[in-house]
Amino acid sequence: MSLRPWQATSRGGLARHSIFMSALILACASQGAIALALESPWLDGYKSRTRLSAGVTEAGDRSRLHAFVEIELPAGWKTYWRSPGDAGGLPPTFDWSKSSNLASATVLFPAPKLMTDKAGNTFGYKDSVVFPVEIRPENADEAISLALTLQFGICKDICVPAEAELSLEIPPKVGVSAPAAGLEALEHVPRGDGERRSGDPALKRAVARLDGAKPQLTLEASFAGDTEGAVIFLEAPEGLYLPLPTLAKDNGGGALTFEADLSRDVDLAALRGKTITATLVSPSGASVSSFKIE
Repeated sequence: MSLRPWQATSRGGLARHSIFMSALILACASQGAIALALESPWLDGYKSRTRLSAGVTEAGDRSRLHAFVEIELPAGWKTYWRSPGDAGGLPPTFDWSKSSNLASATVLFPAPKLMTDKAGNTFGYKDSVVFPVEIRPENADEAISLALTLQFGICKDICVPAEAELSLEIPPKVGVSAPAAGLEALEHVPRGDGERRSGDPALKRAVARLDGAKPQLTLEASFAGDTEGAVIFLEAPEGLYLPLPTLAKDNGGGALTFEADLSRDVDLAALRGKTITATLVSPSGASVSSFKIE
């Protein structure tokens, strides 16, 4: 009886075939693992751990490549926004200078929380935060070697400076989707005038009175939904100080008026002509606007 070609396999051939199939399955499993996650190992520090991850996000008909800087803290610990508040603190800094094939890295900040204690007002994040980073390669056909020196402050009963050296290799034309935590962080980044959604607050009017005995800044804003906890954070250029505005009047229907007292610790002369950034945060959304002080 003659055997058909697919039957004519010796035991040695079967063994070689089995080894080949096992290697193929392992290779596919490895590729699947790459497709599921693109992240560095967690790096443990004092009362914190950090890592880098990356992936592609979809926005309409466009896709973008993002990296994500993740910081995890023990319960009750906090870290800071780019403006730490009048209680002081160390805002995070991101040094990408050791990276290769990186044309730009733009860090995006999720909306901060207002935290008040006996030391004053702090703007930042409790327990954990993910900073999305818009990244662009110099050459799209080559891998990006991300290398980040991250410096940040953490605080509970004591405040401690922290530093982490993180790295991540991103293959060219990567097809890995962004991690869920990164996508959630992007949802909490305040949106500008052309990107606002129905639940996001909107700055309607800003009037500065720098002359007289009671200089102040008045801000009128519209908030959707629940206005409990609505807050406006102000940032001035060149390190100029501006206090946190306080709610002065609830006009109904989500229309709120805030006032910032400029009579203490504010350099009024230096403030003239400056463009101010206002970040509006509420339970239903967050937005960012700018205005000029005349």
